[in-house]
Order: sequence, then structure tokens, then C-alpha cells
Amino acid sequence: MTSPDPAQRPKLVVWAYRCWLASGVLMALLGALVVVVSVFDDSGTVAFGALGVLVLIVGLAYILLGSKAFTGDVRWRSSLSALTLVVVAMLLFLSVGLGSPLFALTLLAGVIGLFGSLLAYRPESEFWFTGKEPEPRKKRNLGRSTKP
Repeated sequence: MTSPDPAQRPKLVVWAYRCWLASGVLMALLGALVVVVSVFDDSGTVAFGALGVLVLIVGLAYILLGSKAFTGDVRWRSSLSALTLVVVAMLLFLSVGLGSPLFALTLLAGVIGLFGSLLAYRPESEFWFTGKEPEPRKKRNLGRSTKP
């Protein structure tokens, strides 16, 4: 497998990396904040603190995997995209179920990472990662007759 030329990296890949990095940093900071709040708040539970540690680890994973995907390895891009989708789904349930504004902010940070994954799969980015031209789109008829 040949790695793509970093000098020809599309702007979409750069923006995908920035989104992944911003999402990872925000998630790590918010995860650390959840841990601190659960330790110093009397009403904080151990489960709440454990979720904060999990969010912190996921944020660090975003940063690590995003840095590896930025070099052009398609496997890391796929892994990070799958992780972002799963994490956003998990945070959706956590933010609604727990009703904590910290997890709502963490969900917002996760959506930023999901947007980065979307950018990494655009045709321009796909060509840079894989080296294959995207297939041309077929025109759809949409039920209209082509007869005069």
C-alpha cells in the first residue's frame, strides 16, 4: 500500500483533521471536567466519573487516530469514522438519559468529529486516500418520460 503525497493533500482532508482534533480536545477537556465534578461534588456518583474517564479516553483516541489518518492511511480513517459514529450515538443516549449539560456539550463535540468523518469521505478526499477516481454519478429519470 502506497501512502498519498502529503504535498497534494486536499483542503477537505486538512479540515477533517482539524475537526477530529478539535473534537478530541473538547471531549478530553469535558471528560476531565466530568471527572473533577464527580469527585468534588457530593451528589456525583462513581458511574458518572467513570463515564467522564471514558469520554476522556475517547477524546485522546480521536486525537491519536486523527493524526494517523492525516498521514493518509485509509485504515485509520475508517476506524476513526466508525468510532465517531458509535460515540455520537452513545452520547446521544447519555445526554438525554442523564440530562447533564456536560454530556450535551460532549455530544456537540462528538458531532464536530462526525462532521470531520463526513469530510474525509468526500470524493476529493476519497481520491487522495485511495488513489481511485470516484465513479461518475448516473443521471436519474425520477419518473419523467423522455419522450416529447
